[in-house]
Amino acid sequence: MRLFECIITSHTNPNLSGVARFNHILAQRLGIRCMGLEYIQSVKKGPVLLSVKLRDVSVKELGILRRGVEHLRTNLIPFDLFFHSFSGLDIEYELVENCRTIYAGNTEITCMLEETGRKRPINAWCPALITAKETVHEATLNLFSFGMAHKLQINYYRMLKELLDRYRADYTIWVSTAFHEKANFGDFDSISHELTEIFGQRIQFLGFLSDSAVNYFLDRTQLFIAFFEKGIRTNNTSVFAAMNRGCAVLTNCDEHSPRWMKHRVNILDIHKLGPGDISASLLERIGRRARKDAGRFASWEGLVELFRKQTLKVSPHLYRKTLSRTANQPPSGS
Repeated sequence: MRLFECIITSHTNPNLSGVARFNHILAQRLGIRCMGLEYIQSVKKGPVLLSVKLRDVSVKELGILRRGVEHLRTNLIPFDLFFHSFSGLDIEYELVENCRTIYAGNTEITCMLEETGRKRPINAWCPALITAKETVHEATLNLFSFGMAHKLQINYYRMLKELLDRYRADYTIWVSTAFHEKANFGDFDSISHELTEIFGQRIQFLGFLSDSAVNYFLDRTQLFIAFFEKGIRTNNTSVFAAMNRGCAVLTNCDEHSPRWMKHRVNILDIHKLGPGDISASLLERIGRRARKDAGRFASWEGLVELFRKQTLKVSPHLYRKTLSRTANQPPSGS
């Protein structure tokens, strides 16, 4: 039985967007098509999975999506939602009102959706997006960081530098950057300049690496660095990529970070970092546990099983009845 007929996504370039790559990999796993918002009105039957991050899309794209939702409503085509972000947009509430099931990419999104008092979301996650197995293995001691250029958290890198100096660590830090499909890239020259001022000759910029190149450097490093504006989330896929390679991760945590991520167990939290935490033996032990726990809590197989279990819980008769009722109601905000 097909879980979905297709995936409709707000992001379509897997080379520039993690959301796009997530949708393409999930579509491959499910054996279905992945299409952009412009194809939503061509959908003839469901269920459909709308996998979206709407704070990035243009006004024109939002209009296309709104017309697409009306197409699904009037034709009684069931659809589920996977929110990669939630910004309280009118179109997001409209999607919530008319969907069958809501999947939230992390617990912060879940909390925001629960506060709306509408449908209860299902906690989900975004597994690692880097799956290439071809790597060159070489044992050296390095720190490695990769991610979107406009998301680099300079203050945490300053904090890291102070800690490394305090603990008299001998290190090299490699930084690879990528560029987001929708976001304003900004002036990365200024960011690289700041990082160079912080780390001096110890930092080296590796440019825009392929998945195989990322795996190559992950296999050469003892500690992967990934800092976030608020804290690590269950849809921050770069961290899972490192954990899947058995690489220890240094990040920042808050109340919405995964509860299964524990300092000195399967990750390191920079807010709790001590001098003994960067020893080779501890990093190796954390890396081994990280690989095990990422496979348990953040795998593609587990995510597909989550969809499967939730789909089996839904009563087709009850959902068709709900669709019939909402199809006769005007869209919210009209």
